[in-house]
Amino acid sequence: MSTLRVMFSELRYRKLNFLLSALAVTIAVTLFVTGPVLIDGYGRETQARLGELEAKTGEELARMEDQTRRLMRDMGFNLMIVHRDTNMSDFWADDFAAADMPQEYVDRLAADRRLTLVRHLVATLQGRLTWENRKVLVVGYRPEATQMHLAEKSPMGYQVEPGTVLLGHELGVGRKPGEKITVADREFQIERILPEQGSKEDISIVMHLDDAQAVLERPGRVNQIMALGCNCAGSDLPNIRRQLATILPDTRITEFRSIALARAEQRELVAEKHRQILAETAHSREQVQGTLETLAAVTTPVVVLASAIWVGLLALANVRERRTEIGLLRALGKGSSTIASLLLGKAALVGLSGAAVGVLLGIGAAWLLGVEALDVAAERFAVPWTVMAYALVGAPLLSAVASYLPTVVALVQDPAIVLRDH
Repeated sequence: MSTLRVMFSELRYRKLNFLLSALAVTIAVTLFVTGPVLIDGYGRETQARLGELEAKTGEELARMEDQTRRLMRDMGFNLMIVHRDTNMSDFWADDFAAADMPQEYVDRLAADRRLTLVRHLVATLQGRLTWENRKVLVVGYRPEATQMHLAEKSPMGYQVEPGTVLLGHELGVGRKPGEKITVADREFQIERILPEQGSKEDISIVMHLDDAQAVLERPGRVNQIMALGCNCAGSDLPNIRRQLATILPDTRITEFRSIALARAEQRELVAEKHRQILAETAHSREQVQGTLETLAAVTTPVVVLASAIWVGLLALANVRERRTEIGLLRALGKGSSTIASLLLGKAALVGLSGAAVGVLLGIGAAWLLGVEALDVAAERFAVPWTVMAYALVGAPLLSAVASYLPTVVALVQDPAIVLRDH
């Protein structure tokens, strides 16, 4: 009878020993496979979720940025261009620039492609006069100049039709839209009453630039060009001033610092919230990933070692149980190599059987734990070819190594003593 047939006959005769040994290997291989497959699947799910979260928060960030941009735009201009000869001490005292400049300056700025850090150019003319026995501020607005080389944005500044005015809150008390008023011997219709601002706007008469130039007797002139610094890299005041100096060297630019700071802080707040959400999500999932890796690194070697000891003890029990059989084989002339191949071959077969079952159970356990306990999508799990190869090769080798000492015990037995005792 061949060695292989003897080995399979012994397996059929001693099923319990085989099943217990295979069970030990199956448990070890199941855990050996479950850990890496679960960790890999969870890692893929983490990357996918972070990608989705980054895309969603990116969209939310863009939406919030757009809302912020509109909010900051509604706060008003944050840049003011005046003539170089303007005395800023007098300006802050009078609320308007005494020195004026040609109206065509705003068109020159809008048309120049070198001006990339400033948007929403609106030419204005401001001046004081007496209206109905009170000092008022006349403000003329020209519609925003179009910068063809930049993306189109919603216009800023008051849009006032010629022949109409917007009255500040204080000046509009007791009046209503549609009424006629006279300013410097010119008749205008009240388009609307502006809400209370708590500033000079409450005593302002806002009109079209052409009308303001006629009322203030300064045709073709402006004394301020209002603008908004763009929300882009390098849009700080020194860079803006350098661009302006190359186009209109006889002008100067001033930044309304509080508005600029509010815009910058709001943008940074939105960006920081975006970074915080991503960081918290990544940290949370990294903690779970680390816990899984630690459990796998600690538990798997312990279970594999316990399984190897279990297989070795069962192999030793099997050798003792088969003492008579081994003695007969030695008496019939079978050499040590035959005896060793029977015992180690059985161990390898136990390892291979347990590995085959353990691989399937490990993949299933990883999928079940991932989907049910860790909320990992089923498609995140990949076939662990490398882990399967290690299991199918390593388990038989480990079983053979665990059965080595019991095999040595069988080989050193004297068949004459064994047969005499039985």
